[in-house]
Amino acid sequence: MKKVMYGIVIVAFIGIVTYMFAFRNPLKQNPQRIIIRNGTTGVETILVDESKDKIVDELLEVDSKISGIHLWTSGYRYIVYFEGSLRTKDITIRGKNKFVSGILEYKTNSDIISIIEKFTSVNE
Repeated sequence: MKKVMYGIVIVAFIGIVTYMFAFRNPLKQNPQRIIIRNGTTGVETILVDESKDKIVDELLEVDSKISGIHLWTSGYRYIVYFEGSLRTKDITIRGKNKFVSGILEYKTNSDIISIIEKFTSVNE
């Protein structure tokens, strides 16, 4: 009986972890503000109100899929911080259709750098 209970707990745990990683899209956020840091210059752009809403709308249109595991980040184009009321989530943009969130690497169907640069060039 104990083996069955342990088996159920393990299967439930694996199911929850799989759901968290496989079905979560890090681009679909509802932050209070967004901070974009340029990996080349270090310049930070802070988006609030209307500009934040516009970039969130554009990011909602981007489809992303997990493409692998990424354990080390050295060098990046942009880091985007999504600041909410309780916690901050971030993504590291490494290429025009590639970004990292946590330990997972994602590929997108859109040029994510061009979306980010639309908003950073206006504010720099």
